[in-house]
Amino acid sequence: MSCTCGCGAGDTASCTGADSGTSGQLPGDPSRFRYGSILERLLDRISRAEALDSRPLATLGRSPDDPAVALLAAAAGAHHVLAWTLHRLAVDSTLPGTEDRAALVRLTAMLGHVPRPAIAARALLAFRVGTLPGAPDDTALPGMPDVVTIPQGFKVASVPEQGGQPVTFETDSAVEARTAWNALLPLRALALPQVSATTTSVEVEGVDLGARVGDRVLVHAAARTARRSSWLLARVTAVDIASFTEPARTVLTVSAGRLLTVDNAVTAPSGPGTVILLGQHAQAFGATAPDISFLPDAVRKEHGAGPDNPLPTEWDGFVMGTVSGRNWNIHLDAVHPEAASGRVVVFETGTGRPTPGAARVLAARETARSDFGLSARCSLVTLGSALAKSFSDKVRETTIHLETARGVLVAHPEERVLPVTDPGPDGNPAPPQHPYFDRQNLPDRFYLAGEAALPPGRRVILTGRAADGQTVSEAATVLRTETRTGRAHRATLVVFDRPLSGRWTSAALTVLANVVPSSHAQTPALGAETVGSGDPASALTRFPLKQSPLAHIAARGPRGYAPAIEVRVDDRRYEHADTLYGEGPDSRRFRVTERPEGGSDVQFAGRLPSGSGNVVALYRTGGGATGNVPGGRLTQIVTPVIGVASVTNPLAADGGSDAETVEEMRTGAPKAIRTLDRAVSLADFEAFAEGYRGVGKASAVEQRAGLRRIVCVTVATTSFAPPAAGSDLVTGLHAALVAVAPPGTHVRIAGFVDLPMTVALALASDPYLPRPDVEAAVRAALVRDFGKPVRPFGTAVHRSQIIATAQNVPGVTAVVLTGFSAPGVTQDTEGRLPCPGPTLVTDRSTGVIRLEPARLLSVAASDITFTELTA
Repeated sequence: MSCTCGCGAGDTASCTGADSGTSGQLPGDPSRFRYGSILERLLDRISRAEALDSRPLATLGRSPDDPAVALLAAAAGAHHVLAWTLHRLAVDSTLPGTEDRAALVRLTAMLGHVPRPAIAARALLAFRVGTLPGAPDDTALPGMPDVVTIPQGFKVASVPEQGGQPVTFETDSAVEARTAWNALLPLRALALPQVSATTTSVEVEGVDLGARVGDRVLVHAAARTARRSSWLLARVTAVDIASFTEPARTVLTVSAGRLLTVDNAVTAPSGPGTVILLGQHAQAFGATAPDISFLPDAVRKEHGAGPDNPLPTEWDGFVMGTVSGRNWNIHLDAVHPEAASGRVVVFETGTGRPTPGAARVLAARETARSDFGLSARCSLVTLGSALAKSFSDKVRETTIHLETARGVLVAHPEERVLPVTDPGPDGNPAPPQHPYFDRQNLPDRFYLAGEAALPPGRRVILTGRAADGQTVSEAATVLRTETRTGRAHRATLVVFDRPLSGRWTSAALTVLANVVPSSHAQTPALGAETVGSGDPASALTRFPLKQSPLAHIAARGPRGYAPAIEVRVDDRRYEHADTLYGEGPDSRRFRVTERPEGGSDVQFAGRLPSGSGNVVALYRTGGGATGNVPGGRLTQIVTPVIGVASVTNPLAADGGSDAETVEEMRTGAPKAIRTLDRAVSLADFEAFAEGYRGVGKASAVEQRAGLRRIVCVTVATTSFAPPAAGSDLVTGLHAALVAVAPPGTHVRIAGFVDLPMTVALALASDPYLPRPDVEAAVRAALVRDFGKPVRPFGTAVHRSQIIATAQNVPGVTAVVLTGFSAPGVTQDTEGRLPCPGPTLVTDRSTGVIRLEPARLLSVAASDITFTELTA
């Protein structure tokens, strides 16, 4: 008799029931259902049957040719098929045993579990409008609109990798974009350049300074004390007028600079950035007097210096002016209108000694003087007497430089880190050093240059270089903006809805404000679909959707996603609900159910009005892990719109995941059923987070901050990477957890710091096995045990664990771990790589509690290397 169980045996006698594939999966011994076991029990029962105090069938032969045995064999075969079928049905009705996805869906649905469908990835698209490719971001071209509405359903495709397929995203909503918002720049604090004795170039605001080659300049360098300042005295060697720059400026090339210490009263009014041009040269009266040595003796004796010298060599009283009290009166060699009251003069000798000195003109008038064989009209200036002792007798050597004009150094934008979080003297963040705006910068705000009235709720992307040179991008949501007007500038204070985690250098930061959320889901080309007709006589009407899979996109709620569908009945929009429990016959709500065999249905709670084809659905299809494209990949415009020049995704798309597999349902269903949309224990927080859109795995630990209990949840995306800064995944999960946690529970959610391990093994393998196959098996085993999907957060790895995994691979005869490291991790004395979990750190200066994310030690196949183990 042939076997009917499908095990492949030629007859029932050799049947093993192997096709059941369930041995050991359920209580009971499947061998009891095999044909041979059943026939043996039947023959044993018959042989022990008693009649008239005897066993008449005890001598019944067991030959298959015996008709009685043949009849029992046929019964055993029938019982075998029936028992195996019942056993298979029992297996399919259990969570760990079934391989039938439809059966598993129905089984878990009885407990309220809804399998997670394919979820569409989400990406923030940054548009550039009003310009043509290659034109500057802020330049509007003729004929190009500077205000463009990005419509809902705008399609953008990715640039596929070699051999791959493009991935198409659609905008989730319509957003107004402006040319001025293509790239907003921060208001950079202005800083004066550092001035020192080595300074070789000076930039002065304006083009009317009037400097010439050979002039001297005094440039304020630094304040030394409250009464005295340091000034640079230098000679102008070149003058360049830059009238087309903003602001226009005069560039002076200087040399032979030296620093002078000058009283503030001499140069007042002045301060940081002051430039004093000494554009007029003068000498004291008498500097050009004839040498008395060449004059007649009678003249020398009458006008010479000193009565004891019969033939004097210098004029009598040959000094630079006279001192009267605290004043020093000097006659200049000619009339100099520049020598006016309040101006600065600088005395300088060609020998360099004494050190040049500066004085302030207290008074000046035009007069005439005749002395030292000279007669001329000149200017009489009154100075302070401080320099008289050093320069009074150096009439011929001293050049007097007269102030002719003043200017201000050009202030350059300061290179600083934004947002500013360094505490000031009062414990608050230090304000920006800008002459027009002095409002405090906080971690959630900073100033933008110009006027940019971004609407509340606007999504933006901040991108630029950090202090270490790395490119950092972060998404944020605008809470409000405030326009500020200064003397010559306008700026916008932008406040975000949360503190920013990134820190950018101000010169490299750009704010992209034409940002639109999009999803990896497409609207059918035919648009809305008529799914059926209403019938008031039917309750809980259900209509199938023709296209699949129905896309599920990010949305508020405990799961973080919702079907991308809009349903109207007689043009009236109906509301989506997760369940129709408690809805009455007049309800205008519907739900979407997934058919176990694939596809989706729309089911209504109330009775629908009659009409032919009056039930219309507009929905999107797609989704899955293929939508998790890297940043900068979505650049192909599929549906052109006038005014849209280009598009990209500065941040990687995330949140996409495939529909739950059978194995994922086995582990995910018990967690979802255990939480039932509430979180109390740490296991509940983990299970809830792992059921949320875009979360690949999660871990929850409890930390204490004073008397507060803080649940710290560490999450990884479906691609097992840390969530992007500013991602909706983190904010949405936080809102969902707070909603289901006990009141007053503090929840912190963060990603993790990836610590990729490098493993080097010296391996000895079975010489009868191919060496490459053994190495591939070891590499696969290490990735299986220490890859990102399986490694827990905040857990150290010991050397012995790596060795044990490698040693247990068939074909490995000996192994030595020669390399075992991770970036920034020092191996401890016990041979472990430490891996701390999440910790709370309190900033002592501000009192702000910051969550230091957990670390994750993992290994990738490319980071495993092998060498031959030799004796």
